[in-house]
Order: sequence, then structure tokens, then C-alpha cells
Amino acid sequence: MAAEPIQTGDTRFGICKVCWAGCPVEVTVENGRATKVVGDRQSPIYGGYTCPKGRAMPDAHYSPTRVLHPRKRMPDGSYTEIPMAQAVEEIAQRIEAIVAEHGPEAVAVYPGNGNLTNPINPVIGAMFIMAMGTFPDRFFSVQTIDQAGKVIAQALHGRWIPGPQPFSTAKTWIMVGTNPVISKQGVMVNPGQTVKQAVKDGMKLIVIDPRATESATHAFLHIAPQPGQDASILAGILRVILSERLYDANFVAANAIGIAALKAAVEPFTPEHVASVAGISADDVVLAARTFAAAESGCVVTATGAHFPLHGTLCEYLALCLNTVCARWVREGEVHAQPHVLLPEVAIRAQPHAPYQPWDYTKPSRINALPQTVVGAPTGTLPDEILTPGPGQVRALICSGSNPAVSLPDQNRAGRALGSLDLLVSIDVEMSNTARMADYVIPDRMALETPACSQFSESMKYYGIWTGGYEVPYAQYAAAVVEPPAGSETIESWEFFYELAKRLGKQITYFGNAAGTGQHWDKPPVPFVLPLDRRPTTEEMFDAMCAGSRVPLAEVKDHVHGKVFSELDLTVLPRAEDCSAMLQLGDPTMMAELAEVFARRGDTTAPSAEFPLLLIPRRANDMMNSIGRNNPKLTARRTHNPAYISPADLERMGIATGDVISIRSAHGQITGVAEPDPRLRSGTVSMSHCFGTNPDEADDPLGQGGCTSRLIDANAAFDPVFGQPRMGAIPVCVKPVPVLAI
Repeated sequence: MAAEPIQTGDTRFGICKVCWAGCPVEVTVENGRATKVVGDRQSPIYGGYTCPKGRAMPDAHYSPTRVLHPRKRMPDGSYTEIPMAQAVEEIAQRIEAIVAEHGPEAVAVYPGNGNLTNPINPVIGAMFIMAMGTFPDRFFSVQTIDQAGKVIAQALHGRWIPGPQPFSTAKTWIMVGTNPVISKQGVMVNPGQTVKQAVKDGMKLIVIDPRATESATHAFLHIAPQPGQDASILAGILRVILSERLYDANFVAANAIGIAALKAAVEPFTPEHVASVAGISADDVVLAARTFAAAESGCVVTATGAHFPLHGTLCEYLALCLNTVCARWVREGEVHAQPHVLLPEVAIRAQPHAPYQPWDYTKPSRINALPQTVVGAPTGTLPDEILTPGPGQVRALICSGSNPAVSLPDQNRAGRALGSLDLLVSIDVEMSNTARMADYVIPDRMALETPACSQFSESMKYYGIWTGGYEVPYAQYAAAVVEPPAGSETIESWEFFYELAKRLGKQITYFGNAAGTGQHWDKPPVPFVLPLDRRPTTEEMFDAMCAGSRVPLAEVKDHVHGKVFSELDLTVLPRAEDCSAMLQLGDPTMMAELAEVFARRGDTTAPSAEFPLLLIPRRANDMMNSIGRNNPKLTARRTHNPAYISPADLERMGIATGDVISIRSAHGQITGVAEPDPRLRSGTVSMSHCFGTNPDEADDPLGQGGCTSRLIDANAAFDPVFGQPRMGAIPVCVKPVPVLAI
């Protein structure tokens, strides 16, 4: 079905794509411009929910600072607007010269969360690098500095095909370092109400986080540990369950191996040991374990807060082990809680995909000799890949919806790297930190200017438990709501890569409806060779993305508000007779890492006399990383990045609310604005990432805020598999800044 023609002076329906929640929205359009966004009150599952970011979309679309034409950096550092065709041609010529002199390994792509406007974008970016012959080595993803451990752990443990038990009916749930009420991770549909209703229906919610988060407001038990000690806590919970034989022995015997190795590995993690390491109550460790094991259903999930410290993979692996020993997976005859609608028609059986080794050391990276992994090139090494001379040195970088100037660990090092490139291209909607350093800025389209569908939200379930997916067979498609502003020349990221590849004589193949990741495939993707004689439309790309879907995309388009396809049979089938796969509870790599955690009492940083506080990450409801920082509606209250500290710590340090403070680590220093947070554990500082100015720009604590990545040493300690440096539990000291120094 073709997209409906865009009208004026009416109400149209779309999908918010500021984050992964994909909320259906009702958009008022006047004279071709979106003037108001609210939640679609006719949505069958969202019930009219949106967050501030979604409601502020018109302000972003028509912001006076939006980039609407390609910009070229001039020798004096200023920018001039040029036609899109000229920009593509000049970029292609410069890439050809770089490749001729240094080889294709000199060109890299880095996609970011700006690509949520269209899930085709990052895939075509990856396929561009594949066409250059250097995939995955030169495809750097934000996943490897966020939650790469979820995919790695899933590979080592194995993936239960029907997925975890549903949140909506669970009797207990353990959230480790995740706050879905704000982040939307795991609970995309009206998260605040969904969490509140689940607790009202009898869920015993357990939250493990140094802060009493918005999600913890509804918790049966909140455990506030010293940051970075989540692995010890999860091992302690496992020890109680295994030593007291509270686990499901029948499920384990039929579906898992390695329980003896797991028992031995967690044995030292007594409640008393965990309490002494994490600074919590031993009784709470026991209570969490017994509550989780005794409930009829539930799940343990982790997220960014548990992954920013160094043991994110181990935390996720232990969470998977907890779910397996307590049989927290959907079983034969039950309803599939992650049903396919726009994903392919496949048989969902109560069995696992077998574990596999998700890394390969036969072709180690140039920096730190890291292996190739299923999560792409190690983004933590990207600045050194740029700065380090020799064969394979990155000399050209295309940033697609990403902002590495503030998101990469160690901002000063990242700034030096970006500034040394022979070619830096930023595909963005504004002059972000990275765009202000770029040779060319390519204006991207925004969320309401492109079609959308819920297939991406469905498919996120393959990247670890509680990363996405719907618990009901829901799907939606929305045509573009408005055209880009009159007179502008914008292009979607995927279209730019297509035009660039075409100019370079490279053929791009798109792989649609990827129902899996790594070696865990429910169904292989369907190749779609992009024609060279004409650029496909985004609608055609969506057809390819949903190829072989259980419900045809054309049928989904008939339901403007989305539909719950209740007529679909969601019954999970029995294990196949020829299936011999078993889940792995005792992976040797994970068990060895757990032994180190015990020997080093958590193997994480600890406060000291010089650095008495620990810095932890924080999500904000009005920002998505750096997205929203320049939106006039979202920044009406504040533009800076508050440094949240417990009132007791502020009083002890003689700091008042609103004071400008110095925040210093062993590696760097920033300025921030002190704000009290009585829900925060004493001894911690909580700040959002992706704020701040560039290293060559003046600090602006009351305006653009402080960039926390300046405090991170990317090479002091990092994950040995995918190279993510320690980005949470950073020891810092805080001092007031004299007024005259501001």
C-alpha cells in the first residue's frame, strides 16, 4: 500500500523515534508543519503515552539551529552551504584519494542513536563498510561502549528461543542497574504505569542500584550497593539459591550443563562476604534470593548501570544463569511472550540455541590486540586507531547519527583523534560537538519526516534479554507525517551511504528481517541487492526489512493506530526430537572472571582519601544521550548537566545547591553544578553522559554542562574481549569553585 499523501490542517498519526520505545503519536499539522505532538489515545497498547522528548519533536524539527543544507568546512574554520550532489562528489573524491594511498582500512563508519529515526540507517552503514571489504573491522558501534556484554554473555550461555517470562504477569523481578521508568529499556509501553500495575498485581520488585530510582519507588526491596559490585551480589544470590536447593532441578537437568562448576564458583560468595564487599545487608542478599526463587515467575535483568563498570559481561551471564536455574523461561504450551508479527514466520520451540565462542583471536585488532567479536569493532579503541600510525590507521570517519566528540571515553583523546583525521563527515540534524569538528555536515531527516514501523522494536529482543520486543502480538506502520522544511535539502543516512557507494562503484546488499544475531538465528536474513540504476525508496527498504514477516507489512499498514493481532497462535511448541543443545551454566571464561572478582573483593575501583566519591551514570527523561540538548522546549528548565550528590555529602563538603563545583578523577577534570539527590547512596556522584563542550572550547558548566568522558581513562582498564573501558564507578573528588574562577 502506498503512503497516504501528506495533508495540511489536520491530525495525522505517526511513531515517535527519539528512542527505542516507538510510542504511537498524534500529530497536529498546520500548513505542512507539525505543531503539536501527543500520545495516540487510540493506540491499543500504549494508551496515549509519550514522554517529554516525544512531545517536543516539533520544536526540534523547526529549531532555528537545525542543519537544513550540507555544510563544508572552510580553511578558516567557518562553514558554507553547498548542494548535496557536490557534497557527495567531494567526499567520494577524498575517500578515493585516501583509499588509493592507504587502503580501504583507512575508512571507518560510526553509527549512533540518531539512527533511531530509521533502523535501515545503521545497517546500510555497515553494508557500506562491507562493500569496502573491511567489515567488521571498520564498523564501530555504540553497542561496544554500552551493553556489548549482553550479546557476549548470551553467546556463552546460549539463548532460550521463546525468551524470558513476561513482565506483565511476573510475580517477582530483579532489576540490576536499570531504570525502565526513565530509560524505557525492557518496558517500552508506558513504563511508569506498567511497572506500577505489575506491582499492584502482586509482583515483588527488587531493584539493585546505588540510587532509589523512579522504578525503585515501587520496589518490594531496594538494595543500594557501592557502585560496581553487581557481579558479587548476583553471585551471592546464586549461592543462596544453589546451596539451599531452591532451584528447578528438573529444568536444569533437561536443558543445561555446568551446574557443578557454577556451584563451585559461587560458593565463596557468602551473604556476609557480599555484604562486606558491596556495603549492603547480608539479610537483603538472602531475602532477594529466596523471594526470587520462591515466586512462580519472574526474571533477572541488567542494563547500563551494571555494564559501565568492567564486569558487565559477567553480570549479564550470572543473570542468565539465575534465570536458568530458576526456570524463568517461557515453556512448552505457554504463550510466547516475544511474539513475531513483522519478524519472520518461524517455529518457536521450548529449547535453546547452543552456546558458542563469540570472539576470534586469529585477526586481533591493531590496538590492544582485541579479538574480532559478534558486536563489531571495539569502539573504545577508535581514537587510538586514528592516532596510531601504520598500516590500517583510520584516516576517514563517517559519523552517522553519532556524537563521538562527547560520547567516546576520554574526551581529550577523542578530540585529538577527530581533529587529526584527513576526512570527518557528520550526518546530523544540528551542529553537534562532532559536527563542529567535521569537514562536511550532511543534514539528516528527522523522525516525523520518515516512515516508521515497529519491526525494529520486535527485533531488539535478539540483542539480550530485556532489550526490546512486545509481550503481545502488536505491530504498527506509520507513513511520514510531514515533509522537511520548505527549501531544505536533507537526506536519510542510508540514502547518503547509498549515493556514496554508488559514486565509488560499490554494490550494497541489504539483509532484511534479521531474526537473530551471531550464531543464534531463528531464520537467516533475506538479501536485497540495492539497484544501481535508481535509489530505492524508504518504503521499498521497509518491504525488504520485513521480508517474510508473519503478518505482511501491507496488512499492518491497514491499521493506522497499530493492532494487536490476537488471532495469531502464540503457543510455544515442544523441544524438537533432534535438538541436543543445552544452556551452559559453567562457562570457563566467566568462571575464571568470577574467581578474580572474589579474589580482588569485587575487582573494581574503590573510594580513597584522594578520591572519596564514585561517579555513576544517569538517564534523564528529557534527553537521549546528546539528543535534545539543543531543543528549546526540552532545555527551557536547564541546559546544563547537574552533578547529583546526596544531601549529607553536600553538607559535609560545604557545598550548596547550585554551586559550581570541580569534579576531578585521576585522569581528568570537569566543572559541574551541584544538585542534591536524597535518593542517592552517600559516597556517589550521579551525572548524565554526552554533555559538555569540546576540548578546544571554553568550559560552560551553567550552559552546555560538563562532559563526564573527560574523567575516564580509556586505556587504564578495559574489557579484554570488546575493549570497553571502565565508564562507571569512577573515583572522583569534588570541590567548590570560587566565584571569581567561573
